[in-house]
Amino acid sequence: MAVPHPLKTAKAVFGSGALDFSGDVTALLPAGCGTGFGGAGSIVGLGFCLKPMNPPCPSGRANHDCAFLEKLLDSEARDIPEACRRCAIREIGLLTLRTGAAFYIMTSARDILLDVYAPARDEIKFSTGLFALCRYSLRPFAVGLLASGMGGWLFAFEKGDCRDYKTWLQADRGIKKERTEINAPNQQAIRILLGEIARKPRPAAHFEKRGNILYPR
Repeated sequence: MAVPHPLKTAKAVFGSGALDFSGDVTALLPAGCGTGFGGAGSIVGLGFCLKPMNPPCPSGRANHDCAFLEKLLDSEARDIPEACRRCAIREIGLLTLRTGAAFYIMTSARDILLDVYAPARDEIKFSTGLFALCRYSLRPFAVGLLASGMGGWLFAFEKGDCRDYKTWLQADRGIKKERTEINAPNQQAIRILLGEIARKPRPAAHFEKRGNILYPR
């Protein structure tokens, strides 16, 4: 991010220093990013560590895959695998589809750079985002968003998240023995935010995976 745009990245580093990450949610609204959410310029990103472990996620854990959302299985309870029934990724993914935004299961920092930051910066592909991630990652994640010209909301996990660099580095390599959780107030806030946008008519009925990202179609 820094080499092709050193001034923008420096501004992002200093800008993140003024942000307050002590709460459960941080709003990022850089100048010119626009505050509207929904549609082709928006993306929702959730950490892979939200995936269930017992019973395990049918798609595996440290990857960008979600068998339920990619195939959009019948939403009736009897057709939903046990692991998917209690998965925040499934619930938030379905709400995201109705908003017309893209959906992304986040794994490594390198993938986030290539899949989200760089396209937002170079192609103006994304302008707003809603992300749930560990509190330890909030500030560096915000630097990437600001440097790429994106705005949006960062929701911090409540439990099971990385608390130090060693744990974070392991998770970045796909080694994560704990399942993270979004607290009840943040879950409700995400439902309300996405639900309000989802009320607007959207033609998308399925996701289509292009690269590592699910796009509504």
